[in-house]
This record gives sequence, C-alpha cells and structure tokens, in this order.
Amino acid sequence: MKNYLAFFAFSIISMGMHANCTNAYASAGYSLSHVKKSLSANNFEHQQYYAERALLAFEKALAQIENCGCQASMNPILDGIENLETALSQTEWDMGRFYTKKALENAEELLNSLDVCTTTETSEFESGSEEVQEAVSDGMVTLAENTEEVSSLEKQLDFKRSAEIDIAALEGSIRELATLFQCEKALHILGDRKTRTEEEIKAESFEKTKAYYLSQVVSIHNKALFALIECSKK
Repeated sequence: MKNYLAFFAFSIISMGMHANCTNAYASAGYSLSHVKKSLSANNFEHQQYYAERALLAFEKALAQIENCGCQASMNPILDGIENLETALSQTEWDMGRFYTKKALENAEELLNSLDVCTTTETSEFESGSEEVQEAVSDGMVTLAENTEEVSSLEKQLDFKRSAEIDIAALEGSIRELATLFQCEKALHILGDRKTRTEEEIKAESFEKTKAYYLSQVVSIHNKALFALIECSKK
C-alpha cells in the first residue's frame, strides 16, 4: 500500500511538472514570436515595443521553469532576458536590433531545450499511466477538472496581459496625436481605465474577458475620435 501511495504521489508530481513545462513552452513560443516581430519592425518604437513583450514572455517562462525542473532551459532564458534588457536600454535602432537578434538565438535555444524536457517527461509519465488510470477510476476525476480549470484561468490571464499591453500602446498613440494637435479633449479621455484583478477574471468566462477588453478598445477609440473631431472644428 505504501509503495502504491508513493508511486501515486510521484505520478501527481510528474503531471504537475509536465503541465508547467508545457506552459513554459507556450511562453517560449511567445518570446520567439515577439522577438521576430521586433526584428522585422521598420521603426525604433515598434522594435522596442515587441522587444518589451518578448522580455515579459521570457520572464514568465523563467517563473514556470523554476517549477518545471528543466534546468537546461535556465541559461537561454537568463541570456535572453539580459539581451532584451540591454536592447531596451539602447537609444539607437541598430544597437537595439543587435541585442534583439542575440535574444532570437536564445529563444530558439530555449525551445530546443524544452523540446527535450517535455519529451522526456511525457515518456516517464506514460510509463505509469495504467496505475494512474486506476486511481482516476476510483474517484480522482477532480484532478483533471482542476487542471483544466487552472489551464483555462492561465489562458484568460495571458489574454488579459496581452490586451492591457496593446491597449496601453493604443493610449500611447492617442496621447502622441493629442499632443501633436494640441487637443486637450483627447488627452482627458486617457487614464480612466481600471486594472482588473485575477479574482475578477476568474469569476467570468474567457468569452466575457475578451468581450470586456474589446469594449475597452472600442470605447477608447471612439472617445478619441470624437474628441479629435471636436478639436478640428476650432
């Protein structure tokens, strides 16, 4: 009985580590995507914007790797964070691009190392799948339900973070236009947006989360448009 319980505990831990490595793999994919967008940007502002998003993805992967156990991924993550922080501290497009290109190599190396870890974990986990299935049939179905719930919440929180970054960028563009055209009315619409908590996100569906942020974008856009129209009449 003790041996069975020990094996079952190990299986549960393996499931958790595998999920964390899977999440880290997703974050690594985001970092690679944003780094590529930064390198393809045709102006310094966009280059820095996507470099910052890539840095956030690297930092998120770092937190997930610490619970995942894939030590081979630590060096490319730390190197990627360092290169992107250096890229963001640059004032010239060429130097920012130079360090971002180094971060691209780090992102690719990170994905390769996670490929090895997730493959190894999957084979180890599957070797005990029959015993785990017996436990599930004895009343452990709630484990899968809880895992699905956490995965869904993580998806919503990822969407929240990305949406708020994009909305902040939209507000930045409106602020620049309002300043350029000296339109105080357009400036007054900024700064009223509320940052939502994790508890608020958890209490709603993913569709409602998307609908909320879509309404925010539409509202900000329309208010800015009407304010600029009013300013143009002067």
